[in-house]
Amino acid sequence: MATGFLNLMASFAVVVKAGSFTRAAPRLGLSKSVVSRHVTALERQLGVQLMYRSTHQLSLTEAGERFFDCCKDLEGVAEQAVAAATAERERPRGLLRVTLPQMLVVSPVGGLITRFQRTYPEVQLDVRVTSLQVDPIEEGFDLALRLGSLQVSNLVFEKIRDVQVVAVAAPAYVKRHGLPRTREELKGRNCLTFSEFGARPRASADARSRGAGRAPSLSTNSGVLMMNALLDGQGIVIGPDLLFEPYIRRRRLRVALEGLAPEAPGLYAVYPPGRFTPASRKAFVSYLAAGLAR
Repeated sequence: MATGFLNLMASFAVVVKAGSFTRAAPRLGLSKSVVSRHVTALERQLGVQLMYRSTHQLSLTEAGERFFDCCKDLEGVAEQAVAAATAERERPRGLLRVTLPQMLVVSPVGGLITRFQRTYPEVQLDVRVTSLQVDPIEEGFDLALRLGSLQVSNLVFEKIRDVQVVAVAAPAYVKRHGLPRTREELKGRNCLTFSEFGARPRASADARSRGAGRAPSLSTNSGVLMMNALLDGQGIVIGPDLLFEPYIRRRRLRVALEGLAPEAPGLYAVYPPGRFTPASRKAFVSYLAAGLAR
């Protein structure tokens, strides 16, 4: 059914409920003459007279009464539809599709994502972990988390926090080999690497290539496997400080070198452009930013 016909039906229903065109006009946000034309156009399309008009009174014909019985709830249905559509704007709720790289799962971000739903139980998270840098628009994601220095695109970038690239090692590795203190000393060291295509920080890879000339004993796209090898003292890992902060605080890792990126990377929320920000996405980004700041 055409939208125009539904508008005519809605105008007719409001006129009947209000009892006059004058009182119906402000409710519809239209002029009295436009409302009158709506009812006349509706009668013309139906081929029947729906109401009798006089200077001070309206009365329904028999056809008008039957028609009103069918469309009298149209205004209520419209109000319900508006409420359903705008509920997401008012409070965080509904489905939120998020994608992020492997390495962030083993960082504090992973823990914050699981705790997010304790605070916002009405949000249903669909989290996809992937080694590929997907396009949120093409893949239908509401939000992508990315690490690094981002290129200009048609997507919206919102920085959640600054990140610096560091070289870290476990005490067991330091005891056997000592910590390198310069980039030159990284050459010849066993620098374990993340091999995620498109998900690891580009600056991290550049830093490793400048500082380490030896092929790594382990290259993997698994954040869990990489962290296990690092904590076991198998080598040095160069990556975003965000990944290592909990272990550094508990003295399970030591920082060898800092500032290994030519430009300051960051953790970003990347999402499709639009005039309106869903409350669930806004709450999710704010929750991560606050949690990582602490």
